[in-house]
Amino acid sequence: MPLRIEPLGPGHRPLLAGFQNQHPSLVEYLKRYALRHATRDLLARTFVAIDDTPSGTRLAGYFSLAAVSVDRAAAERHPNLTRLPRFPIPGGLLARLAVDTRVQGQGLGRYLFEEALGLTLHLAKAGPVAFRLLIADAIDATAACFYERRGLVRLGDEHPCRMVLDLRPILEP
Repeated sequence: MPLRIEPLGPGHRPLLAGFQNQHPSLVEYLKRYALRHATRDLLARTFVAIDDTPSGTRLAGYFSLAAVSVDRAAAERHPNLTRLPRFPIPGGLLARLAVDTRVQGQGLGRYLFEEALGLTLHLAKAGPVAFRLLIADAIDATAACFYERRGLVRLGDEHPCRMVLDLRPILEP
């Protein structure tokens, strides 16, 4: 599946209608809010995975990134964060990650996560602001397990479940 990752723009509108996912909230966000949040409200930036197939072009998945902070007290479950000052801990939020149901199980979720992590690491290392965490909100238990396999730690037990990845060990040479 040859894919390209692009920031969501007005030219992608025709592809949004065909996107399918088992979580209606992820479909609704993409179709109704993602473009507005990126262009007008400046709340999040969404990146889409475009699949060019012989039968046509389709949107295979997407992820959205935003800025967020985690209350220091909420981060007690993560051992590397217990020595930080008692201030909110800044991070990059992987606000949403979704794969079209027709291409699930082919590794696209992992690929999208790696792309999101790469963008986050680039910003954390070379960007004009500093932050320590990649934060994700797992929509259900399956998503929580997916993020745990990628090193994120749960900060709670209910879903959506906030999860964090300490970027410091990755950023250190």
